[in-house]
This record gives sequence, C-alpha cells and structure tokens, in this order.
Amino acid sequence: MLKKEKFLLVLIGFLLILVVFSSKQENSTIISFDSNQNNKNPELSADLEGIKNIVITNVERSSNISGYGLIFLEDTLTFKNLNNNPISSVYFGIPVDISENLVFLEAIGIDKNTLLIENSNMIMKELEIIIIYFNSPLLPHQTRTITINHIYKDILSFQLFEDQIITLSVAIYPLLPYKIEDATAIFQYPETASNVEAGWGFIDAGRYRIVFTFDTVKELLGITYISPFLENLGDRISAIIFFSYNDGTKLETKEINREIIISPWGIIRVKEEFSIENLGEIDFYTIPFKIPYHAKNLYISDDLGEILGSTIEDLGNTKYKLVEINLIENRVRLGPNATFNFNVEYNLPFENYVSLNWFQESVQIDLLTTTYDYLGRAQTTNVMIDGCYTVDFITSSPEAIKKSAGTTILVYRSDFICPTESMVIQFTFTIDIFDILLRPIIFIIIISLITSTYVLIIKTKKKDRDITGLETRFVPINEIREFCSLYEEKNALILEIRQAEEDSKRKKIAKKKFKNIVDKNTSKIDEIQIEINPFKKVLMETSEIFENIVKRLDILEAERTSVKDSLSLLESRYKRGRLPSRAAYIKLSEDFKRRRKKINRTIDKLIQQLRSYLL
Repeated sequence: MLKKEKFLLVLIGFLLILVVFSSKQENSTIISFDSNQNNKNPELSADLEGIKNIVITNVERSSNISGYGLIFLEDTLTFKNLNNNPISSVYFGIPVDISENLVFLEAIGIDKNTLLIENSNMIMKELEIIIIYFNSPLLPHQTRTITINHIYKDILSFQLFEDQIITLSVAIYPLLPYKIEDATAIFQYPETASNVEAGWGFIDAGRYRIVFTFDTVKELLGITYISPFLENLGDRISAIIFFSYNDGTKLETKEINREIIISPWGIIRVKEEFSIENLGEIDFYTIPFKIPYHAKNLYISDDLGEILGSTIEDLGNTKYKLVEINLIENRVRLGPNATFNFNVEYNLPFENYVSLNWFQESVQIDLLTTTYDYLGRAQTTNVMIDGCYTVDFITSSPEAIKKSAGTTILVYRSDFICPTESMVIQFTFTIDIFDILLRPIIFIIIISLITSTYVLIIKTKKKDRDITGLETRFVPINEIREFCSLYEEKNALILEIRQAEEDSKRKKIAKKKFKNIVDKNTSKIDEIQIEINPFKKVLMETSEIFENIVKRLDILEAERTSVKDSLSLLESRYKRGRLPSRAAYIKLSEDFKRRRKKINRTIDKLIQQLRSYLL
C-alpha cells in the first residue's frame, strides 16, 4: 500500500512540474505573406506566324446551364499542326463583353495535366485572346487534344412572368482564330425545366439537353468547314436558349468564414459560417451544398438554434454527399434580394487526412471542404492547428500565419469560388508536447492510463517480449537491405547527372560525353526502378510504418521531379528572354536548388531510418 501511495505522490509531483514548466504562454504573433509572391508570372510573348496552318479537326463543347446562375463550358479541341515547324502554344478567344464575368479558366492536357495559360493582351474580333501553352511542342502534321474548362457568372438572365424564365445568349462553338473541320455542342439544362426553346438547336428532351451539330448547317449554308471566329456561320454563330424553371434560382454566397480545427489527438472539426443571398426572381426554400463523403456529426444552425429539415443524400461516389436545408421546416422562405446566415459543423476522419511520424504530423486536405453549385464571392479559411510547435513544410503559402497560446492559424483568402475548384494543400508540423499536456483532458488520459496499466505491467511483460520477438521475425531484413542499396544507387546516379549538367554548363566536359552520361545513367535508373518495385511492394504489405516511409519517398520523388521541371522551365524562359531580369532568374533558381537539396536530405534520412531496422 505504501508503494502505491509513493507512486501516486511522485505522479502528482511530476504533473505539477509539467504545469509550472508549461505555463509560459506564447505572445500572439502574425507573420504576413505577400499574396502575389507566388503569382508573379512573367509575360510570355505570342507569335501569330503560321496561325493559318493550324487546323482544328474536331470541337466538342459540353455545357451545363445551372439553375443557380452559373454557366459551365467544357471545350475539347483537337489541333493539327500543318506548319513545317513545331508550335508550342495555341490561342483561345473570350468575348470582351463577358470577359469580366469569367470566374474560372483551366486548360488540361490529354494526360489530365494542367497547362500554362497566359493573357496575350491582344484583342481580335472583339475577343480577348488567351494563350495556352503545350507541355511539349506539337510537331508538324501531328495532332494534340486539350480540354478547356471555363465558368461564367452573370450571363444568365432571370425574369419573372407566370414562371421564372432563364435566358442564355451564347456562341454555340468556341471562338478561335483557326479553321474548324467538325464541331458539336451539347447544352445540358435542368431536368425539371419546361417550355425549352433553343433557336436552331435540336432539343433532346429525354436526355435534358440541346444539341448543335455542324452537319445541321452544312447544306443550309453551303460550307464544308467553319472559318476562323465562326465567320461563315452567319446568324448561326450564336443562339438564344431559354426555359421555365421554378425549382431553383440565382444564388450566391456573399461571404464564407471557415475554420478547420486539427488536433493532434485525432480530431478534425470543420466550422463554417455562410451568408447566402437570393439574387433571383422567386422565393427559395431549399439550400443545397455538398460535404465530404466521410463527414460525420453534421450540425446546421443559425442565431435561433438548430435548423431542422436537413436531408443527406448519397451521390453514388466516395467523394461527396449532398445536403439540402429545407427552410420551410422551421424557418421561412428566402425571398428575392434576401440574405440568410447559417452555420455548418461536422467532423472529418483523422486517418484520411493525417499521417504520423513520431512528433511530426503531415496533413493533406482540400480547403474547400464544403462545395456548392452556385458562386462564392468571398471566402476566408483558417486552418487552426492545436499543439503546434513549428510548421516545417507547406505546399501553398498562406496570406498570414497567426500564433497564440499553442495554436497556429494558417489564413487563406480567395474570391469567386466555383463548384469545380479545389485548394488542396499539404503541410507538416511538429507537435508541442508541453503545450498539449496543459489541457485537462491530457491529465485525465495520463492518470487513467497509469492507474489502469499499473497492475497489468508485470503480467504483460512476458506477453510483450513474445510480441516483440514475433514482430522482430517479421521484419523483412533482406528486402530492406536491397531496397536501401538500390535507392542509394539511384540517388548517386541522379547526383552524377546533376553534376554532369553543371560541368556541361561550365564547359568542363564535352557535350558528347555529357549526353553519354545522361543516357547511360537514365537507362540505369529505369532498370533500378524496375528492380525496386518488388521490394517496395513487400515493404508496404509488411507494416504500416514501412508503408508510410515508402509513401513519403514517393511524395519526395514527385517533388524532386516537380522541382526539376520547374528549373528547366525557368531556364528555358530565361534563355528566351521571358523573365524580367537576370537577378530574378538567379533568385528563383537558387530557391529551387535549395528546395532540391532539402528534398535530397529528407530522402537520405528516410533511407537511414529504414536501415536502422537492420540493426
């Protein structure tokens, strides 16, 4: 009995020392970031030479007319280069009168990679010309398919007669300075719409869409192709589409304030404040939005308390589920020009977003946790990290970092948020153990664990030894040794290529010798990668610890490739005179090289961590 009392006294004294030692609170600090720091892209020059020898063999326009005020356009274009020289970019036109309403523009290659987009500052045929750069040049007589997604606001007209009428006046096909050989446009309208009219388009009512094909106007206009900027289509360039629709109206979120609270103890809590406005012509009572599929404990409220009548619908995928708030249940309809404020809270599964490595946690999360089919005007997201000592790495710099009393807050702000957008960030932080121990729940957990395990310690020693021996036998010694050796050999070859590149730039070695080194090492790296894969599979299947290490190595390899591509692109732009100054080139180049060294050091640490299991 005396031993137990002494043990409890020692425990209480230890906890009191922790409280006194950790009672020093940090002063609130704010670290500001230049929000334009990472957005200062140099202007790239455009070239009109050879534009007549570029042909679009096929155009497929897919559009979704949202009943909430947005128009979604997806243009899939197949370009053919009839020049005798390769081309690296193409043009895309946006009407000047609606360019201010463009809220989202993205170009995607055939491999789903994002392409570089630049405003050319040129106006052609009352069109603002956008330049889209290929990842690699399009060679003579070859074709290349790209997809362009663009979303517009305020070009749908809402009017009230007996029903709410939604009207859209739009160019049927993309406005491009190229000859088009074939084209199809499909406009999807809401399923509950009625009295649909679509100019010269074919209304496919069974599939809720309007179809415009080039074959429809070929014989009528006596043409075999569509000329640049659709000039030979005459009055068939555009069409007016309108329909009656009372199940939705123009909605916008004036402001969203979001808090994503991340606790090292396995909790991710999302709290959001919405301010939504009805800009349509009819009363509205259903507010839809989407939350992550694995979200739990959803709670919707406003200043009056909980909002009843909410429904959750499975959308048939593992990404989102649909939530609808029925205001009629215990609120009132939202009239035209009226605003409604409400709050949304839910939990996210910790294991889906966070990976652990001792006292470090790595988090990957989409900041746009809640999405919606209407426009978001302004959004502020605060990522609140409890018990954070330092933020060691982050993929996207926030506008500010606030630190107060053991909580680090990453502040992100954005305007004009669209349904298709995402803001995925990844960051790694070190846990502040002493700050965590200050919290009452930690004391309860520590005392509970000690009192519940004290009696069982002696009885479980033998079992622990047996388990430890069993786990030791399952450590794949040979696979770890081979994996580490191959990985180190691969890193050595990469460093040899990098050194050869530096020597070639300084003319220390001949170009032929440099090419031989690159070809030889690249071939050897490919062979090593094939040899690594079986060992990599064994490690990932053996233990979660080894799986996490291998996954981190894969992420670092991707980052290393990204830095290499960025350096190559930076050097290419500098050689073509597309950077503002040599000083800017040197500064950016040094930043990329420092990041590359950091990646190499981290890879070496992980390999050494794997080797430690061989001892």
